[in-house]
Amino acid sequence: MRDLRQLGEFGLIAKMAGMVGAPAAEVIKSIGDDCAIIDVSGPRKLLITTDAILEARHFNLEWMSPFEAAQRGMAGAISDIAAMGGEPFASLCTTAIPSATDAEIALELLRGLAETGRRYGAPVIGGDTVGGADRIMVDIVVLGWVEEPWLRSGALPGDVLAVTGRLGESAAGLNLLLHSPQLINEPEFSALRTRIMDPTPRVAEARALSPAGIVHAAVDISDGLHQDAGHVARESQVRLEIDGRRIPVHRACQDAERCLPAGTAWSAATSGEEYELLLALSPDDLPRAAQLLEERDLAPLTQIGRVVEGEGVALLREDGSEVEMSSGGWDHFRADK
Repeated sequence: MRDLRQLGEFGLIAKMAGMVGAPAAEVIKSIGDDCAIIDVSGPRKLLITTDAILEARHFNLEWMSPFEAAQRGMAGAISDIAAMGGEPFASLCTTAIPSATDAEIALELLRGLAETGRRYGAPVIGGDTVGGADRIMVDIVVLGWVEEPWLRSGALPGDVLAVTGRLGESAAGLNLLLHSPQLINEPEFSALRTRIMDPTPRVAEARALSPAGIVHAAVDISDGLHQDAGHVARESQVRLEIDGRRIPVHRACQDAERCLPAGTAWSAATSGEEYELLLALSPDDLPRAAQLLEERDLAPLTQIGRVVEGEGVALLREDGSEVEMSSGGWDHFRADK
């Protein structure tokens, strides 16, 4: 029997999908997208997503406060609602906390969950608290509404690919924390610190674009652009070609690279936990989408590639050749992570 490093996170999910059987008739979408979609017999559909964070895996209390760890986790869960073009309205949180944990740490963790949920329109309405073993774990469920959900399966040959905001800040900031932690609080690296400690789920951007009905497919970038693009390629049965030169990167990422030891690698194409949106839409609709965001002073939209016939994801160099990717992004179980 293979171990989980060989099977991988998405191999495990695929195995799970084969075990659960057919969903109820009210379930429009189950495993395979950012959220499950439930028909509630009205103009709006119910979105449900869940995400877990584990101490020493997703956050480190030596680098961040319990409040920051919680807001980071809540923002990541809410991002799944934005990836479907939806509007969050509530959340539930289960916390597993070791009994010997300082009570102030536990309270700050809960405060972070509560305040971040309220900030993005998903106040905590319930959950559970249990004694953990040796590390803190938080599982977050977020509920949202949507009229016409964005699916990973809607990309069409001829579409363009566009991304909100910038990429790479999470990976560059993490490398600073690992190799030069004293620099992360310097003013020139504030964008990197914010991306790690207080990422922004693109709820407002989804709210601006969703009514226009111009997004064909979407995914949020939580495991890395290349890997998350692969979900869209697979579900839409198309090939995504990404122009590496067009990926928008904050200047602070290059500044951080100059401060890191030689050979320290990071990539905007594989940086996870960015929580920007990757969108597929018609080239004719791209200017309108960009304008809808610009006139609301939201994250800018940058064209980074195209959708063509075929399969998989290609990251292209200037000469059109394909970059060999040793790792497309985050996988919880892979041996090289």
